[in-house]
Amino acid sequence: MGQYIARRLFHLCIVLAGISVICFLLLAFSGKDPAEYIARRADINASGQQIDAIRSEMGLDQPLVERYFEWIVNLIRGKPGNSLYSGRPIATDFAQYFPVTFSLVALAMLWVVILGIPIGLLSARFRDSVADHAIRGVTLLGMCIPTFWQGFLLLLAFAIRIPLYTVMPQPGIRGYVLPSLALGLPIVCSLIRLYRSALLSQLSADYVQYAKARGLSAWRILVRHVMRNALPPIITLFCQYLGYLIAGSAVVESVFSLNGIGTYLISCVLASDSVSVASCMLVIATVFVVSNLLGDVANGLLCPWMVRESNG
Repeated sequence: MGQYIARRLFHLCIVLAGISVICFLLLAFSGKDPAEYIARRADINASGQQIDAIRSEMGLDQPLVERYFEWIVNLIRGKPGNSLYSGRPIATDFAQYFPVTFSLVALAMLWVVILGIPIGLLSARFRDSVADHAIRGVTLLGMCIPTFWQGFLLLLAFAIRIPLYTVMPQPGIRGYVLPSLALGLPIVCSLIRLYRSALLSQLSADYVQYAKARGLSAWRILVRHVMRNALPPIITLFCQYLGYLIAGSAVVESVFSLNGIGTYLISCVLASDSVSVASCMLVIATVFVVSNLLGDVANGLLCPWMVRESNG
């Protein structure tokens, strides 16, 4: 297991290095000159000499490779630079906006676990029943409806028709209930269908027939044996969607008026703030690949034979 984790960490470092290069190239060849933006913001009629002076002060006249390593070192030290959008250090903006998105995503993943696992289990247990067909129809509908539309429907239902919540954000965890539900529902529906398929695949395995021959009940076989073997694809999907939710939270944050990292990223894109955009992209990509690594490690601990097959 130690060799497996070490190999995955090595691959992780390679992937992150590649992502950092891509993000920096997007920053360097975006066609937007931060020096010109800063100069024009202070003086709309700024001269070329003023722009060149600012460019030299920012180090934008240095060779591309030197600028890349300086950017990476500053990013590792937690000093990626100042945001052109807010005028503040990017690290300060992250400290303000990221906790909102983290809380939103964490509660959304909690909805995925609370709703996805039990409903998927019931759907597989009562295969081809009326309840199973209803669950499959609802999950298909939930996967097709866009996230922003689900957010509007939740606001209409629980903030206007049944005023349990308000349209504007509320303090505390109460303000994250509806947006996290809107963010997590498509993933809940995907996970239910995948988990049902994985459970049905395991139910046709030989060890299930052996368990039935021993006289074990259907629920005992399903809960004690089949659930564990059906979990690896679910864990992989769960961890993959963690990074996706952080990147895709901008739509939900806009609908529910939350100031998170997704809204900040969109604002930086609209303001042509390439430095902040590249930093956000790298942070989101890091969360994505690290969550994938944690998912693989969890699968290895849950099903050790997967690690042995990988090493073989």
